[in-house]
Amino acid sequence: MQVIRPRLVPVKFCCPSAGLRAALLLLLVASYLSSPLAWGQGSKLAQTAIVFYADRHVGESLWTPLFDAFRAEAAEERQEYPLPENLELVRASELARGQEFGGLIEVRLIGRCDVAEQAYRPLPKGPLGWVVRASGEIQPFIYVDCGRLAQYLGPATQGLNEDQRAAAMARAISRVAIHEWIHIDTQSAQHEGHGVRQAELSSHDLIHDLAGTSRIPGGR
Repeated sequence: MQVIRPRLVPVKFCCPSAGLRAALLLLLVASYLSSPLAWGQGSKLAQTAIVFYADRHVGESLWTPLFDAFRAEAAEERQEYPLPENLELVRASELARGQEFGGLIEVRLIGRCDVAEQAYRPLPKGPLGWVVRASGEIQPFIYVDCGRLAQYLGPATQGLNEDQRAAAMARAISRVAIHEWIHIDTQSAQHEGHGVRQAELSSHDLIHDLAGTSRIPGGR
């Protein structure tokens, strides 16, 4: 099994155009062509790293609730689809040179990653998250548009306090990222009619218990 060594390359993100995303993808794919990734397969022997990149303005308060939510959602999702169990969540800024993993998935968080009370504007159509297929394969790069996601969740988080909004955003980012991770792991663009694998997730789907009706901790 090939060992993956993440490259420590600083990347600055804004809200990219379609052309810019395509150019960025080509650069990312080119950097990995010489080292095929060994992701998925559900093997406990191969530790999978989920490496998160974020805009430099994203606050420190994001990471603990995000990683807690991601682990909880990944464990819950195994009941329906067996994602790799032996995973490690890593901030790109904390990667150590020469650090090795059995598999590697990159998650790029674009824009603000909070749901601060603000004036909300009409939300144009577009994805909350996406992956890209190149040379017939879905590549191990996940994009989550935090700015769009915050706008999308706005009405559903009105009346919540700061901690509750942070918990809602962390759960929503996790579910969008895990939805895309399943596309990578299955190498399939197919969706299901329920759960996190639906083609479209409502704000209710993103911040509520998918198995019931409970809201985020402390919510109403």
